[in-house]
Amino acid sequence: MHLLYCGLELPFSPLLNNFIKHLFGSLCSKIHSSKRGDPDKPGPGGGYIDPRFKRVLWYLIGSTKGGANRAKILKALSERPANPNQLSTVLKLDYKTVLHHLKVLSENGLVITDDKDRYGAAYFLSPLMENNYPSFRAILERIKDV
Repeated sequence: MHLLYCGLELPFSPLLNNFIKHLFGSLCSKIHSSKRGDPDKPGPGGGYIDPRFKRVLWYLIGSTKGGANRAKILKALSERPANPNQLSTVLKLDYKTVLHHLKVLSENGLVITDDKDRYGAAYFLSPLMENNYPSFRAILERIKDV
């Protein structure tokens, strides 16, 4: 399934269907209404961080077996876009492992790519993940395994 988020088509897993639709709708309205930033609200530039997104991050990063590898991939992509082969080399992970985690992250709207079926397609953090990166860092500080 796909969801149109701020002009981008993002895939997500059917398991999180209703939750993700509600989350994206809420975040889109909050982000558009606080583009200039509100110093009273947390987030980059005073932007809004939805606590429900933080729960999705906790699940994908802190509560699952592959969370440490997914966190490493997100950290690497925050520094620069990369294709699965580059991530595999830099992170010293098996190529198929990286593909699996990119699929999970993509299905949950944390990373995006122009063409996932094309060999060498570059992956990026999604706008949703970029806007909520402070939540990701806070989770990493709490679990300290990554």
